[in-house]
Amino acid sequence: MRASHSSAEGPSDEPVVCAKCRSSQRRGARFCARCGAVLDPVEADLPPIVRMVHPRPLPCPAGMTACQGASDLYFRMESSWGGGMPLGSETLAIVLFNGGYPMEAALLEVTGVGGAEGRPFSVRHEVESLPRGEEVLVELPSYELPDDPRQLRVNLVTATVD
Repeated sequence: MRASHSSAEGPSDEPVVCAKCRSSQRRGARFCARCGAVLDPVEADLPPIVRMVHPRPLPCPAGMTACQGASDLYFRMESSWGGGMPLGSETLAIVLFNGGYPMEAALLEVTGVGGAEGRPFSVRHEVESLPRGEEVLVELPSYELPDDPRQLRVNLVTATVD
């Protein structure tokens, strides 16, 4: 089953409204100017991902956090060079563990804040396969991230579930 979106329609003339605080936003904004929530008008039309809970989910490995938008999918972040969070020009490694049903073509969104100003950011990455019971490494190059990324979260936007 796949949660996805396709539309032949052009952009809507309706105003962009923040789902969190309900304030009007300018078209094309990625973050709410009032509360900082991520805005994505296209994503608002996506059907929600079905949270299929495996009847015998595998336990979450120590040190991992649940991903948003998915049952039995967990992550931890570290430097690609090993341990801790990346410094400067290091690549960010996201280690994913799927304790539920196998997934294909998983679109992930990594969000957080970074830089001295604590600006919100959002980076998307597609993972070809998330097999059950295996760790999968995803690397995000430092040039896709702000300096000092923190308060990181991983959200499953869409995937094909076997």
